[in-house]
Amino acid sequence: MARPTDIRENVPLAPFTTYRIGGPARYYARPATREALADLLVWAHREDIPGFILGAGSNLLVSDRGYPGLVIHLQGFLGEMGEPSAEGIWEVGAGTGLFPWVRRTARRGWAGVEALIGIPGTLGGALRMNAGAFNQEISQVLERVELIRTGGRYATPEPQIIQIQAAEAGFAYRKAPGLEGTVILSARFRLQPGDPEKLMRQVREVVALRRNRQPLQWPSCGSVFKRPPNDFAGRLIEAAGFKGFQLGGAQVSPRHAGFILNTGGATAADVLNLIKRIIQTVRDNSGVTLEREVILVGFDDDELAGT
Repeated sequence: MARPTDIRENVPLAPFTTYRIGGPARYYARPATREALADLLVWAHREDIPGFILGAGSNLLVSDRGYPGLVIHLQGFLGEMGEPSAEGIWEVGAGTGLFPWVRRTARRGWAGVEALIGIPGTLGGALRMNAGAFNQEISQVLERVELIRTGGRYATPEPQIIQIQAAEAGFAYRKAPGLEGTVILSARFRLQPGDPEKLMRQVREVVALRRNRQPLQWPSCGSVFKRPPNDFAGRLIEAAGFKGFQLGGAQVSPRHAGFILNTGGATAADVLNLIKRIIQTVRDNSGVTLEREVILVGFDDDELAGT
């Protein structure tokens, strides 16, 4: 099979991430159709090239060296929101922005995801990490997922579109093991009827709360660490003396210690080394081992040690 014509080489990834950090992808493609996506997966498999699916670029840190395989960028593709059925069934494409979809559900008077407003990223990314906030998780209203299962890597000899039920994804706190090694295409949700005015008021309240609490003036990936049982990562990090601490261009936010900011010119190495230092110090101080929420892309095993 000839190489698909829409593949580009050595494309910088920093502009496509919310961190604004990251080296180039060896190969990069932005498919416009499902057929083009299938061609990319077949080519990558036959050439034995590893792959990574990129959405809105939130919740990830790309190595300064970049990614040594094929990055398939789905933002702007698979972005169908559609309209709900009379029973509150929504069929939504994986490339849909979470923010605009949640806002639409509230305006249409459908409840169940309004607390997720303000979480950055696409629907596909939200499913892969079981995004949640204020006692709501996206898995709670999910019925099924349409995907391509790739056997543990984003490359497959014969792409086959299948559907799995929500229970098969194995959703837990900020993870969905059953969605690993897949390319998510779309999902079906069942929401409950609600009062549009009340739902939009809740949406505005959540957005205001996020703006007041979170440091949005600098690039970041959002929360770097998962919430430990019966505690908060930000509290543990602050107690360890890291609030406002800076390493190179990476800084623990003086406003919310759960965020690591790119204050200008931060490298992936700056952020990674700060993550390692935080994990070690918090463990020494409190006995709690913080677990990363941010996904690390393009790093080798030695670099990942201690994260």
